[in-house]
Amino acid sequence: MWLSEGDAETRPAVRRPSSAELETLAACYAETRDSALRDRLIEAHQSLVEGMAARFCRRGAPLEDLIQVASIGLIQALDRYDPHRGVKFTTYAVSTIVGEIKHYFRDCTWSVKVPRQLQEIAANLARVDELLSRKLGHSPTVSDLAAHFGVSEEEISEAIELDRAYTPYSLDAEMGAENGEVNDRLQDLLGRVDDRLQAIVEYSALHGALAGLEERKKWILRRRYFDEWTQIEVSRELGVSQMHVSRLEREALRELRLKLSREQAALDRVARA
Repeated sequence: MWLSEGDAETRPAVRRPSSAELETLAACYAETRDSALRDRLIEAHQSLVEGMAARFCRRGAPLEDLIQVASIGLIQALDRYDPHRGVKFTTYAVSTIVGEIKHYFRDCTWSVKVPRQLQEIAANLARVDELLSRKLGHSPTVSDLAAHFGVSEEEISEAIELDRAYTPYSLDAEMGAENGEVNDRLQDLLGRVDDRLQAIVEYSALHGALAGLEERKKWILRRRYFDEWTQIEVSRELGVSQMHVSRLEREALRELRLKLSREQAALDRVARA
């Protein structure tokens, strides 16, 4: 039977259980494990779940993801709750939800894989910095932080750097611009063609050709073209005439060209095959 608009307006609203009633229901579920009661408790605590998720949404994670993680924490609290320990369910649920959210940030939101100990130090740096600032009367040094955490100063420095890298820059992030110019995107500044890549192939072939030269000719080419010696300086070092050095240099260059041309011909044959 369909309800008219007037009937809907006069229909009594479903009363939400009070805090005391929810505690009683949670204790009852711990004894009975009734699935219907479990569903009712999950639905009744949605405002708690959403409120806890909202507290952590400023850390960069999507609110929808945090609500799901908080819901998992609520379900775990329901399944583990023991009323005989003298702790209210709400208190236990809040603690469990916060723990689950912190585990989510620790395990799922870092942009790079970070050692667990450094994650925990980075997560507590701000709180410990404030605590030590009040205690010492000045901002704590790396040494102060290392003494508090019981680790080396190098590990504290690593944790500080890792904390800065918690959230990576977006490639679409706009960089600063002056005089009303259009901002460049980060990806436009990072991506470029490295002209030296082709030189790697060429230098590799040249290195192989040089390795096959006579040692004296190889030495002359190194001094002339890498160390920028003159032929006179080379002739003095070798104890020969400049004309003899010139002849050896020409022979070495001719051998290099021949070796490189043969290697290029072999590569062309492979490419055509």
